[in-house]
Amino acid sequence: MAVLNVDDAAHLLRRAGFGGTLAEINALAGQDRAAAVENLFSAPVPADVPPANFSDSSASDWDRWVALTQWWYERMISSTNPLVEKMTLFWHGHFCSAQDKVGNVLLMYQQNAMFRANALGNFRALAHAVGRDPAMLFYLDNDPNVKGVQNENFARELWELFTLGIGNYTQDDIVASAKAWTGHGVTPWPGPYSYQFTDSEHDHSQKTIFGQTHDWDGDDVLDLTLADQAQGISLAVDKRGVSARFIAKKLWTFFAYPNPDPSLVNLVADAFVANAWDVTSALRVIFNHDAFYSTTAKQGLVRSPAEFMAACMKYSGIGPADAHPEWYADQMGQELFNPPDVSGWKNNAYWISAAGFWARASFVRDLTWQASSKKILLDTRSMTVPAAVQAILDEFALTTVTPTTRTALQGWLTAERAAHGWAERVNLFTLVMLTPDFQLA
Repeated sequence: MAVLNVDDAAHLLRRAGFGGTLAEINALAGQDRAAAVENLFSAPVPADVPPANFSDSSASDWDRWVALTQWWYERMISSTNPLVEKMTLFWHGHFCSAQDKVGNVLLMYQQNAMFRANALGNFRALAHAVGRDPAMLFYLDNDPNVKGVQNENFARELWELFTLGIGNYTQDDIVASAKAWTGHGVTPWPGPYSYQFTDSEHDHSQKTIFGQTHDWDGDDVLDLTLADQAQGISLAVDKRGVSARFIAKKLWTFFAYPNPDPSLVNLVADAFVANAWDVTSALRVIFNHDAFYSTTAKQGLVRSPAEFMAACMKYSGIGPADAHPEWYADQMGQELFNPPDVSGWKNNAYWISAAGFWARASFVRDLTWQASSKKILLDTRSMTVPAAVQAILDEFALTTVTPTTRTALQGWLTAERAAHGWAERVNLFTLVMLTPDFQLA
């Protein structure tokens, strides 16, 4: 029986959410690993209710986007099931759509709600839902994909980025798939928009996909890709294992560390396939594997801007309505509901730049002054230097820091007190969020 120690518990709560408090970490430490993981899956999920101003006809798209962004950050911080929010973030970066092109915040919310509803469920069901999602159909130009003038965008990205990866299909397959997806569109302007299939715009010709010829439809393409026996025709090429490994590698990279050994990917993929595309089954393998708790994993990922800002707000006590994460997100490199392109966001070095770190520092400094004005800063002035540093580390749930970080914080505080500085609490609060240790996911 594997038992979680304090560092393991802190690591699990960071990766399967946005970080636990010291009390939450200590409560998890000492528990059986498998039981603790099951509790993550079974935690209650708050109702998904859109921001209040979505029903306000006078609100601009900008105001709605700000409200939606802040609403999602609030869920990240306060949800009773942060793993669902973390998986919603994963799917948002996997099945990418962007408000910049979609131009409809309500559709972006509906897509977000669809990701949340399927976050820990069945990948095949989620893929089919994506094929009927208006935001996706607009974003990847399947709305104008009609018989005789087919558009390949959605058909291509469905395989290249969403299910199979490059090299597992041909250009002829894409052309045939695009024809299969004709007629799958959206109700006409001016909306409200919803999925609509128009049979007269669908190409009913015989199409050859993965070596099989039939009058394939868009749903059939997904079934062929995920190895269901569509239309009663057996597959010449089984794509199920390819797709399972493709998603398994992305899950391991997102939750553990990049470039996993193929044997780890296969373990996750095997569980995925054996359990009929159940996402929870794949995550169960990841969160219970010894490699997930290795030094490689614990030091393997830099917090994305969304993860970083959510953690900062959670530990500082300053909520999104006051913190305004949307003001800093673009410069940090991750604006929710606006991924850079259909390939989404990468990790680690993708987040590391002078401009990005400056934006993080600006965000942290603003949180600091807000915490100061609300008089919620930890009072360390009566503590010894080591005790004060430990107290601030505890407040931000940093159960382990490098000796370099601890020495630097103690050295700064010693000098500050020697100089009779007035900003001990303010600067400790800022510095702890900017330590290399806090930047790690």
